[in-house]
Amino acid sequence: MQGRDIVLGILGESKRTGYEINDILKNRLSYFFDGTYGMIYPTLRKLESEGMISKEVIVQVGKPNKNLYSLTEQGREELHAYLESDVDDEIFKSDFLMRLFFGYDLDDDKLTRLLEREIERKDEKIQTLTDNLRIWKENGLTRTQEMTIEYGLAQYDATKKVLEKQLKELKS
Repeated sequence: MQGRDIVLGILGESKRTGYEINDILKNRLSYFFDGTYGMIYPTLRKLESEGMISKEVIVQVGKPNKNLYSLTEQGREELHAYLESDVDDEIFKSDFLMRLFFGYDLDDDKLTRLLEREIERKDEKIQTLTDNLRIWKENGLTRTQEMTIEYGLAQYDATKKVLEKQLKELKS
């Protein structure tokens, strides 16, 4: 999975500005893609030069012009090739798990606090994602997008249950 695949996927839904693409990256895709604002515009320029996307300049009075990007037929073909290709292995990174792995010197109180804080973070993530799901459903959400959100909720919930079990064992 590369940034270009993500941008093509976002534009496959509808025309978007760079700002809108960034908003989707931050608010909808951040659970499973670590994209940055700095990745968007170089990717858009490259995709445009390759004929994968087109840019429509919308003139605005009193503020900078707006660039609206859309997928070309060639871009749609590349998006479909990506969707139909073999899935890459998942790469999971977790600062919490790294700290837990190296936490062999932590006393029980500090380890308890580490687990409790992570459970709190999972609760916050679950609540945020649940709230966002409601909003996104109201604004239009595809079946596959809803599936990814349910997947994320299940991951957070499963992680929380494991942490609660570990915390209970630590306290007993």
